[in-house]
Amino acid sequence: MASDNLESNNEDIGSSPHTPYSPQCTSNFHLLDNSASSNSNVRDNNSSSQLQRASDLLMAVSVVPEDQQLRIVEVVHAAMDELTKVALDGDPLWKPQEDEDQAESYYTLMDIMKMVEVGETHCSDLLDLEIDNTKSSSDNQNQTNFCPKDKQQEQHHLQTEFSRQTAYVRMEPLRIVGFLMDLEQWSLVFSDIVARAAILQTWSSMGPIGGNYNETVQVMTAEFQIPSPLVETRESFFGRFCKQLAPYTWGIVDVSLEDLFPYLLPIGFRRKPSGCLIQASPNGLSKVIWIEHVEIDQRMVNKMYEAYINSGLAFGAKRWVSSLVRHCTWEDTLMAKSCSTLNGVLLLQAGRLSVLKLAERMTKSFYRNMSTCKENPWIKIPFPGHEDIRVMVTPNPKDDPGRPPCTSVVFSTSVHVPTNPKHLFHYLRHEKSRNKWDILSYGHVITELSCIINGIDSRNRVSIIQVNSAPRRIEIFYLQESFYDASGSYIVFAPVDIYAMAVVLRGGNPDYVAILPSGFAVLPDKPRMNGEEDVADGSILTVALNIIDHSVTERVPFQSMVSMHRIMTETVASIKEAFKIQQF
Repeated sequence: MASDNLESNNEDIGSSPHTPYSPQCTSNFHLLDNSASSNSNVRDNNSSSQLQRASDLLMAVSVVPEDQQLRIVEVVHAAMDELTKVALDGDPLWKPQEDEDQAESYYTLMDIMKMVEVGETHCSDLLDLEIDNTKSSSDNQNQTNFCPKDKQQEQHHLQTEFSRQTAYVRMEPLRIVGFLMDLEQWSLVFSDIVARAAILQTWSSMGPIGGNYNETVQVMTAEFQIPSPLVETRESFFGRFCKQLAPYTWGIVDVSLEDLFPYLLPIGFRRKPSGCLIQASPNGLSKVIWIEHVEIDQRMVNKMYEAYINSGLAFGAKRWVSSLVRHCTWEDTLMAKSCSTLNGVLLLQAGRLSVLKLAERMTKSFYRNMSTCKENPWIKIPFPGHEDIRVMVTPNPKDDPGRPPCTSVVFSTSVHVPTNPKHLFHYLRHEKSRNKWDILSYGHVITELSCIINGIDSRNRVSIIQVNSAPRRIEIFYLQESFYDASGSYIVFAPVDIYAMAVVLRGGNPDYVAILPSGFAVLPDKPRMNGEEDVADGSILTVALNIIDHSVTERVPFQSMVSMHRIMTETVASIKEAFKIQQF
């Protein structure tokens, strides 16, 4: 990107004012354009279907009779009892229920047949993670007399996943309760897991809520994701219940409600009593015991992801707790008075806060773009090759100053790289490697001007990266956030032009900086489960690139698809070449 291009695009501050190609129409354009039009029609039909289903859900819950509300309350109370028993149970984690009444509780633990153990992790006093066990098993469910016959058949294909993890976080229990019960905050804290969510109805036996969530019931719908366009989200319709179990101790539980509304959602995913217990601990810490227990039909899972999902890391308690811990650490970083430097010059606190808030928005947007939720209309690029490359058009609203006022395109793929996730993460995160895989940085000098460490691990940082084509010629800045975790690591970046970066560093409002986030997700392919730092020999790498293409409206022209296919294959090949993998 040339400096004169930067100067000519002051209106779109923070956006990349060019695309790496100039699409031209070809004789093949009309052929593919017809296909794209067909895809657009399919998306319209799907959108109508999703809106109708959402309307049905809202109607079913909003007009639910009082006796049905009482049934929901009974279900969530039973789920809280079950969650408490399992969370506080000692070793062995699973054991036969000798008491006959316990054996007839909400669900039977004896059905779980196979255990996958996850190793322990050790962190600082701020964070003490302990993974107890993870289970995955085939489970034939009891048929219910109100479940349609086809759904009864689907139940025979369900598998059970169970995991439990304990952590200590530096935050008061009531603040954590607030994160979990407030939809906006919950979606932000767990934005890498929650693709989208909505509260359909809320009520409380304690009267008006007014910020006190004790005895509050929420009826919700949500989609849960892992970072790849090749893995479908897990959609659930569930009740959430919050209760103060004892002084300084709270419980929050989720449980599926599909049995009460069997015609509204497919039965391929059920959320058994899942959630957490939160207890105040000395020195301003909270002890969090997290339980994830679900039933899922895994028959359609992409083969590349089978081992990762079956390990319990993909949707298990460890990932939820890691996201919670990361957010609590992030808040500590925001409030910290520590100073940062930019090229040897002190970065003022206001500028530091603006950089962190812009990075937070960038990363959240990246997660949203990576999702296969119903709102993201991914289309497969119809070209032969080893990679399954998907593309999605994202019209950006002109009244949103944080997004470029034009159409952008996200294209993404997931590939296997036979190297340790830790090594792959370090290579992609480090600024010295960027000009080896980034097409736009070939031949340029890359420098990390400043970084803000998030927590005690230097791998978890927000960086300002400068790209120079000559000693005194700055091409572009990149804002980059990276963090490492055994369950999944991320490197997210976005180009920010000189003028927008200057505004942010002076402490200007980061909401007015338009960014297009791209990045990587690095997952272990076959977790060994014997330690956080050595989880696998190979990695699953997801690449997502976000660009502006002025030739794209609602459909992607043929030449644009050709260019995106070339960019993605060259990027993946460059990364594989760095680890001495034969190029395809």
